[in-house]
Amino acid sequence: MKTLHPLALDTENSSVKMINEMLDVGQLVRSKRRQQKLRIDDAAALTDVSVDLFSRLENGKGAVRLDKLLQVLDAMGLCMIVASKKSDLVSTILRANAIAQEVHALSEQEASS
Repeated sequence: MKTLHPLALDTENSSVKMINEMLDVGQLVRSKRRQQKLRIDDAAALTDVSVDLFSRLENGKGAVRLDKLLQVLDAMGLCMIVASKKSDLVSTILRANAIAQEVHALSEQEASS
């Protein structure tokens, strides 16, 4: 039985992720849409954007206006937080993600042996 460090976040299902590029945002939106069992056309209709925009967002392709991005995030039950890279919050998230990745790697090693 594995024990997770209190700060460890499940990197697959974490509710907090560091965003470095639009594809990162798209992957979160796609994951949330799939969790909600929505087809892309249904999600686009619910968020009041075109299927093309929703698809471009999920795939990290093309430009998406910030107001439309925020509209999609809000409708999907997500939000954006902007913080200093030197903040305690960001440091904690980075440490937690590093720990979670180590735990994940160890559990995969245990499972394969």
